[in-house]
Amino acid sequence: MNFSSSFGVLLGVGVMYLALSSITGNINFFLDYHAILIVIGGTTAAASISYPLIKVLSLLKVFILRVLGRNKVDFKGVISQLIELNKKASVGITAINEYIPQIKHDFLKEAVTLVGSGILTEKEIKTTLEQRVNTTEARYMFEANMFKNIGRFPPAFGLLATTLGMISLLQKIGQPDSQKMIGPAMSIGLIGTLYGIALANLVFLPIAENLTERTQEEMRLRKMIIEGAVMLKAQVNPIAMREGLNSFLLPKDRVLRKAA
Repeated sequence: MNFSSSFGVLLGVGVMYLALSSITGNINFFLDYHAILIVIGGTTAAASISYPLIKVLSLLKVFILRVLGRNKVDFKGVISQLIELNKKASVGITAINEYIPQIKHDFLKEAVTLVGSGILTEKEIKTTLEQRVNTTEARYMFEANMFKNIGRFPPAFGLLATTLGMISLLQKIGQPDSQKMIGPAMSIGLIGTLYGIALANLVFLPIAENLTERTQEEMRLRKMIIEGAVMLKAQVNPIAMREGLNSFLLPKDRVLRKAA
């Protein structure tokens, strides 16, 4: 499980709970059925109109696997594996095939498999892998943009819920003791806006930013793997491979010579 994302979720829930409970001793006051119906129901309806329903439902899986799931990008580990494979390939490029099952990163395994087949040229390997990277990046960014776009809906529906609450309040003005109902009625009406703002800025938009950042890191790793695969096919000197792949990293993150 991703500690940072899990901590953020728990912190957000905790902050909201403490903030709401500090305002009133009865937190159930904020559980307004009409506001929940309009904000949650309206957001779901708008999302289903904007995107196929199956893709909207799949966002829960994306959240669990890519946001909460452990998805560390291990640049050093990949570089070390490529250098080791390069050394194994000194006896013949097909010799690396027996090490493919030990590779955990899916894209690295794909790249090494293409190289180990001995059929494709360096240019063909690079072109094939670049196209796969573009396809994966497009899908990952589509998921991130879905969260970002859906995040625009809750505040609007929260305002809608508040507007309806104000309309209901205005209808009561002029009735006996109406002045006593204005304060409580307005506070209830504003709960819809609270739901909308919280849902957008504590759920959808942070998830979208998280997915965007993770996608950028993963694509940087995959581009490094492409360069490594081409070097592996060309069977360049292991030191040249290490230094070439280290170019993708900042000095403090690079693989040292003794680690190669």
